[in-house]
Amino acid sequence: MTEAFLHYIWQFQYFDKKDLVTTEGESIAIIKTGFYNTHAGPDFSQAKIKIGSLEWIGNVEIHINASEWQQHKHHHDKAYDNVVLHVVWKDDKAIKRSDGSQVPTLELKNRIEDSLLLNYKNLVNQPASIPCAHALSAINSLTRISTLDKALAQRLEDKAQVILKALHENNNDWEETFYQLLSKNFGFKVNSEAFYALTKVIPYRSILKHSDKLLQLEAMLFGTAGLLEKVKDDYAKSLQREYQLLQSKFNLAKKQLNESQWRFLRLRPANFPTLRIAQFATLLSVRKNIFSTILATESIPELKQLFDVTQSDYWQAHYRFDKKSKKTVPGLGDAAIENIIINAIVPTLAAYSIYKDESIWMDRAVEFLSKISPEKNSIVSEWKALGWPVASAFDSQALIELRNNFCNKRLCLQCTIGHTLIQKT
Repeated sequence: MTEAFLHYIWQFQYFDKKDLVTTEGESIAIIKTGFYNTHAGPDFSQAKIKIGSLEWIGNVEIHINASEWQQHKHHHDKAYDNVVLHVVWKDDKAIKRSDGSQVPTLELKNRIEDSLLLNYKNLVNQPASIPCAHALSAINSLTRISTLDKALAQRLEDKAQVILKALHENNNDWEETFYQLLSKNFGFKVNSEAFYALTKVIPYRSILKHSDKLLQLEAMLFGTAGLLEKVKDDYAKSLQREYQLLQSKFNLAKKQLNESQWRFLRLRPANFPTLRIAQFATLLSVRKNIFSTILATESIPELKQLFDVTQSDYWQAHYRFDKKSKKTVPGLGDAAIENIIINAIVPTLAAYSIYKDESIWMDRAVEFLSKISPEKNSIVSEWKALGWPVASAFDSQALIELRNNFCNKRLCLQCTIGHTLIQKT
């Protein structure tokens, strides 16, 4: 028995409700189960329960054993004084609130069908990384769609909350916040934190002051990144000279990153941080106030055109300083641009939707995902191997969320597919 299973049983009322009584013998009528609470405090809030002849509105707390109330120190916490019903698997101890009054208790041990508990145990104890893999072929399309919708909604909500936190730290400046988020995506995982640190040191307002001079933008970014210390060729030296002036103007000397923060090992040259910084500089030079521009962009082709920029001449012939490439170095490819749309633009639109309380931006975010090719990675391949069709980034993003935050954590009780399999008789 787990507490999570009891939460599930209570939330969906999967127990025998005939002749419900407290452990003290008073009749119970459940009018409203309450809202599941994922934060601190009692497990369900605003429940409506009739006990005996009195109707109560308050909280419901759930434990495997009643004695856990005292083990968790709830009897010293006034937040639990409004608990109107204590739901337990086993009633092993009479429980009292901080004021000494007894908490009505409902014991479920003999009221839950064995098949429910057995199905739950069989599912969460599966050795496969995706616990429902053995039964996935029997799941109908409606249940699958519902599962994807829920997973994607959760993913967008979580990403949006991170962005809204950053927005608050940036004094509600959307351009600054998106500039920082965009930089992380130019880092493509391995160098994302270094890119983010770079944009925290150089605010967007400083970028705008020099956005009409690409050489100065490159100098500011490369110099602050700590990547101009050992370079030797003429172009690099011109950047060093520009950086010396900008360093003094923006007081960057003590904020400079270290070259060791950037990773080149095991990266394809197209993902070298030097090239990505050059591409980032070009984008900032030719696209002013990019967040506002994105809000006015309603289609994927327009978005791709917005990011279809070619870096400066030097970086069309170099992947890193002092080493000329044998072939012309391309700009941002289609896959890289789609990655930015998926991981920067879509979450930002979701956050903006919550911030403005306007669904149009969330709808647009979801629409963008549905019109982009699915990602290619080990998680998506795993779902495909199980016969799950993956038609767009909507599917791949939802399946990544499902695998990472439902399957890996064995949160089958919160998954529509898991819910369906546990209910099977």
